[in-house]
Amino acid sequence: MLLKDKNVIITGATRGIGKSIFYRLAEEGARVIGVYASSDESARVILDDFAERGLQGHFFKGSITDTDFIKQMFADVKEQYGSIDVLVNNAGIVRDQFVSQMPSKDWEAVFHTNFSGTYNCCTEVLPYMLEQKAGKVVNVVSVTGVLGREAQTNYGASKGAIIGLTRMLSRKYVQEGIYFNAVAPGMIRTEMIDHVPKEKIENFLRYTNIGRLGESEEVANAVLYLSTHLSDYVTDTVIKVDGGFIR
Repeated sequence: MLLKDKNVIITGATRGIGKSIFYRLAEEGARVIGVYASSDESARVILDDFAERGLQGHFFKGSITDTDFIKQMFADVKEQYGSIDVLVNNAGIVRDQFVSQMPSKDWEAVFHTNFSGTYNCCTEVLPYMLEQKAGKVVNVVSVTGVLGREAQTNYGASKGAIIGLTRMLSRKYVQEGIYFNAVAPGMIRTEMIDHVPKEKIENFLRYTNIGRLGESEEVANAVLYLSTHLSDYVTDTVIKVDGGFIR
């Protein structure tokens, strides 16, 4: 039980990678507090399953771009549970396009959600973690933010910006006991890739050494590692979970 009695906030927690992280960390004893924007039914189904399995979970509904919501949500978690031990910033959106063909509204929407939303949560959690002189923050980015992919200009730029934020905050706060790291998934089998044409997935896998899609549970395992004492000598790091993607 690597996270027994720890309180963990996970954004974008009702589907895909976020849902797997929600389950994986709960299975290690954490009380997981999920944030979601719209999927009420998904949240209800997850909590019903948690009740049957004896896992500890709770959800807040709201947008990570809403600073008033984020401020109140963190305060409520602190008041109800006493601490915020781990924050996993997973929520994000995709509006893929080449830069020359991208509407400005798509650029702004992706940056506002992916980068600004992560920034809001990072800065809001800091006072709580500074007070307790301990905390782990894991930002879920993307291999696109590490290597760059021309058809994901806004997405890659937003995730690259989060990597920069992760490194900066890590250097500033690690001696206060607060660890900032990131996980960069490759092509993972989730609802997010349902819209991706088969030929594009095949092309992606052609440049992936393992030669298959990743599973969301494999990303969740990397997040688990960075959320526990097992990673106490790991900071300012981006762990790629991409099957050896090379371009």
